[in-house]
Amino acid sequence: MLKSKYNWLLTLLILPLLWSCQEDEEATALPTEITLIDTTFQTMKDWYLWNAEMPNINPDDYETADALINALRNPLDKWSYIEEEEAYDDFFNNAQYEGYGFRWAFDEEDKLRIAFAYGDSPFGRLGVDRSWTINKVNGRDVASIMATSSVNQAIAEPTNTFEFTDDEGNIITETLTKETIGINTVLHHQIFDLDGTKVGYLVFNSFLATSIDELKPVFQEFNQAGIDELILDLRYNGGGRVNVAEYMAANIAGNKVNGRNFIEYIFNEQQLKQNQEVTFNQPDYPLNLDRLVTITSKSTASASELVINGLAPFMDVVVIGENTHGKPVGSFPFRFGGYAINPISFKIANDNGEGEYFQGFAPDAFVPDDLTHKFGDPQESRLQEALYYIENGLFLNGTARLQPSTSKYQIEWSGFRQEIGAY
Repeated sequence: MLKSKYNWLLTLLILPLLWSCQEDEEATALPTEITLIDTTFQTMKDWYLWNAEMPNINPDDYETADALINALRNPLDKWSYIEEEEAYDDFFNNAQYEGYGFRWAFDEEDKLRIAFAYGDSPFGRLGVDRSWTINKVNGRDVASIMATSSVNQAIAEPTNTFEFTDDEGNIITETLTKETIGINTVLHHQIFDLDGTKVGYLVFNSFLATSIDELKPVFQEFNQAGIDELILDLRYNGGGRVNVAEYMAANIAGNKVNGRNFIEYIFNEQQLKQNQEVTFNQPDYPLNLDRLVTITSKSTASASELVINGLAPFMDVVVIGENTHGKPVGSFPFRFGGYAINPISFKIANDNGEGEYFQGFAPDAFVPDDLTHKFGDPQESRLQEALYYIENGLFLNGTARLQPSTSKYQIEWSGFRQEIGAY
């Protein structure tokens, strides 16, 4: 029975491959006796990048598909996951998710601060903004929460009470309920004038189906202003659609990359026929830059790293902040029974064949995240470093600063939540 069941799967899971990590077509209906565990197992056998190294296990020994994926996962793989199809589509196709509309992080003094808040969200409508401090969740102070669990787990329920301190020192306590959040992936943009050198600054968060429409007016503005340099702030960007990353990279580099390869997809031995090179398209608003200055963190992942790696053969790419996440691999969804199964299915290389950056891209200058200043404030530490480098050709202390963060608390993002990068 087991062999017969998986023969069905082998036939029906040969889905057409579309060259964006987060795109797919309507799934073929599978026989009702096939389960999510069965489908996940066969998908991993056929499409998983490390399928030749998977342990020999019996899928019937596992109660859930999540448990099965965890048992099959390669030590390098921190990303394969299964998510409900509706939530998956809402995020990647409609730029929506269920939550409060914010991201939080610990600063160097272990204070829990807001990293950003979407304007049309419970947090945004309250006026919560970057640099605000969160003191308590549901009456518990942050230190006591971190001693027993995590702040992410503390807001698992649909309604929670938050105590904030705003920029003026006012204490604000509000009970808020999760709702459908509309994401604006361009968080901030502006142009600085450094003694005649025009510097564009763009804070970009998630590569989604709606992002190109958001990016077009920004690149048009930068193009018409004739910017000389660009600071691309990807510090919270966990990735998304490859076609959006290519669009961004093509407009940054401009006409010199026309027809060249942005990236190459490389699959496992069973799927070698799927290998494909992705070329740069003609840009809408070519900036024709010779250098890109990026702001990064350990949350800079996937499609964000594609932009860095994909442009490296064609221009100088400077990294300021922290090591990037280190995800030189990608996935696309297999749909079954209301779920999207996302095993890591391919690795990615640039036009020079360079990939395998599982340790991330190291910063040329390590600068901690300055959560006490807003985006665009020239006193914000990472932006300040970038502007100083562009103006002077060296870093603030004359050398790259490589040092670990001093914060004892960390917020972990995993699975689909890592893709969203916010609550």
